[in-house]
Amino acid sequence: MSVFGPAHPLDVDLADLAEGVLDGARAALVEAHLAGCLVCRARLGRLQEAPRVALHLDRPLPSPAFAVPDFGADGVGEPAVGDLWLTGGDDRLLVLVLRVAGDRLLVAPATFDVEAADDETLVLDTAGLAVHPRLAAEVPRSALAEWTGRADLADARPGPAIVDATDPRLEIRRLLADRLGTLEERPPDPDATADAPAPRPEHVWSALIGDLRSLRGRVCVVRPLVTWGEVLLAHRAGWEPVAIIDEIGIVLVVLDTPHGLADDDDFHVARAVLTRFNATALVVLAGSVSDTAEVFDSSSLNHGIDAPSGRHTSPRPLISGLSPFDAIAKFLDQSSGARAAMPAARGPVTRVDVDDILRDAAAAAIADTVRQGSRFKIAPKRRGYESVAGTEEGLAAALAHAFGAEPTIVQDLLEL
Repeated sequence: MSVFGPAHPLDVDLADLAEGVLDGARAALVEAHLAGCLVCRARLGRLQEAPRVALHLDRPLPSPAFAVPDFGADGVGEPAVGDLWLTGGDDRLLVLVLRVAGDRLLVAPATFDVEAADDETLVLDTAGLAVHPRLAAEVPRSALAEWTGRADLADARPGPAIVDATDPRLEIRRLLADRLGTLEERPPDPDATADAPAPRPEHVWSALIGDLRSLRGRVCVVRPLVTWGEVLLAHRAGWEPVAIIDEIGIVLVVLDTPHGLADDDDFHVARAVLTRFNATALVVLAGSVSDTAEVFDSSSLNHGIDAPSGRHTSPRPLISGLSPFDAIAKFLDQSSGARAAMPAARGPVTRVDVDDILRDAAAAAIADTVRQGSRFKIAPKRRGYESVAGTEEGLAAALAHAFGAEPTIVQDLLEL
């Protein structure tokens, strides 16, 4: 195995390292690469089923170039927006505080491996820090153990886009989300599933985006929707942007609402979103009241007239009662034509002898012609039909010339 450079070790090398059977020289190369590559550490951790080894968060953290405020004599203060903290426990995790509400904090996981950043990540080049705001979740104040500094996301940039479902950075995203989920305080009875905390909306959104990318394939482009931009009505209504989906020109805007679309004001805002993003349809979630989605296109967002009764109808969804992924997949299957454009599965191929087929066709045609002659009472006409009997080989040969693009096709047919 050559020196890796910008490339990554093969899975077989990581598997051998995990099992302790990789030879010394190659093991040294792999371990040297792992020291600076979070992506490959996560791949190794997956093979070892040990997230703590994958992230190497038990190692001393580097000293990034971000500001360290003065908290007074004790050097420690209460968590504030922009603080970087390490969580407690054996499996430490670096988090950035995004919001403080009493004893509950909204935090986003962060790492110092900017190589693992994707288009849902914000990279601070000056600090060498990668923050994952789309994975943000609420945690109790007690989950924080050690303050490490502050970070300002004003000058942050997004990372490179996810290429496809095999991109190893998706594994980083899932790993960080799982680690962040473990910080939630558990109820007294961990075996009582009724007491388990409901998944946070941010986790639901991230899982939905991941499933669409994985199961719809490259033909389906999914981008996180971070802000409403100029659509101030959606922001004022408390709607959360989730994602934009584009599959062969069919554009869907996925959004989360407090209660779905319930009145004319909601439908007015929905039409504004549809127009602003030049979308084909909206996928409306209502995470606080339902785990299903509704799909609206331009027509279904407006009042209409029912046929044949002629009664006026209120706006109503095209699709409802399905999970978000199923609702999106159903609409795309009906609208984008991506499934129809995909090549059909090929079955086993059997070799065909064209000469045999032509010979059988010629024999059947001659037999049918002779049979038709028996219907006529005029003897010369009947004999004319019957005279073609025995010319099967000649007709088959002429057809073979025709399929072979021979120049004597007409002559051969006339000589029969």
